[in-house]
Amino acid sequence: MNTPANDTKAGSGPLSGLRVLDLTIAMAGPMCTQRLGEMGAEVIKIEAPGGGDFSRHAPMAGVTRFGDSICYLTLNRNKKSLVMNLKSEEGQKVLSRLVETADVLVQNFRPRAARKLGLDYGSLSRINPRLIYGSISGYGNDGPMKDRPGQDLLLQSFSGLTMNGGQRGGLPQASPLYMVDVTASHLLGEGVLAALVERSLTGRGQEVAVSMLGAIMEMQCQEITSFVAAEQPPERGETPQVSIYQEPPYGIYECAEGFLAIAQTDLDVLAAELDRPILADLNSKRPNGEAGPQVAAWRDEIHHHVATRLRDKPAPDWDAQLATAGVWCMVVQDYESFLKHPQVIDHLVQLDHPVGGAYTAVAPAITFSGTSRPDLANAPAYGADTDRVLTSLGYSDVEVEALRTAGVVVSTS
Repeated sequence: MNTPANDTKAGSGPLSGLRVLDLTIAMAGPMCTQRLGEMGAEVIKIEAPGGGDFSRHAPMAGVTRFGDSICYLTLNRNKKSLVMNLKSEEGQKVLSRLVETADVLVQNFRPRAARKLGLDYGSLSRINPRLIYGSISGYGNDGPMKDRPGQDLLLQSFSGLTMNGGQRGGLPQASPLYMVDVTASHLLGEGVLAALVERSLTGRGQEVAVSMLGAIMEMQCQEITSFVAAEQPPERGETPQVSIYQEPPYGIYECAEGFLAIAQTDLDVLAAELDRPILADLNSKRPNGEAGPQVAAWRDEIHHHVATRLRDKPAPDWDAQLATAGVWCMVVQDYESFLKHPQVIDHLVQLDHPVGGAYTAVAPAITFSGTSRPDLANAPAYGADTDRVLTSLGYSDVEVEALRTAGVVVSTS
């Protein structure tokens, strides 16, 4: 689907007719509001003078051809950009008028900053009692960590997740993806939608709060519960492990060509397919109870036998054989091979950027039978919609010019 540059028309979809104020930066908040926009809501991204969302200026892989960074481009589709100084008295007045018209507001300030700017739920709900107020924090609004930066790698490290894989004595294993941000964005989106349903019944708004700490703990709900319940939790062994909380042969193995991932599987079946009877013997001799060192050694031995055998053939050959036998496995791909796979075509979309030209992006992951896929608009240029948003609030051209001259707003349209 080819789409034009960003426009300001209302979207179609189940949230059409709703107005969302987006006071977010980075990833978790913008991803949440982008999803609401792709469902049809009008999303107004309020950015600060002097550059706005810092993700506009955070290039990934050195890609700079769009003016704004890829990080910004892929998290802010279907939005309008209003650049306004929220620290000024006039800016606060404009915000109050916006809040009066809004259905949802989403912010990811640190708790102290939100209160200082008068952007806390208590202040804004007095302006609009029907407002659904969504917030994402790093560690929650209370506690000794509340003012620490909520960044993905830091949360992975703080929460224990990075010690669940790898080898004994080796470096902790972090995910290269911003998975905490993504999960937090989904959680807040679910909460906002639930609050909108309740408002349709009661007429009242409410605050929906999500923390990145809560998100990463939910992701680890099985592991954390197992750790607390176990008399002796699992330990990292001598061989590389994807997760010490999974039974062997769970992991990724080198083959004669390429790599093969094996998930949960019956070791007896794998023993037959690999012609390694010792795996079946080891399967029957799992150490009793929860003896950490003994289990780690048992896991290491299984890993050794599987890894040695898989080096005999290329990964595609093993995949064809093992998948036919019911083993959960998959050839490891890089982005080049993955994006060429026919299964992936419907999950990609082609857009046309006014500066950078045509580019490929990931399509919205949610579809609705009642509406076709949304028309996707590019992420807005900095301040591109300031004048139109103010005019929609009833400001005259003269008043808009006065706000611009006073430095309250910035317009680039």
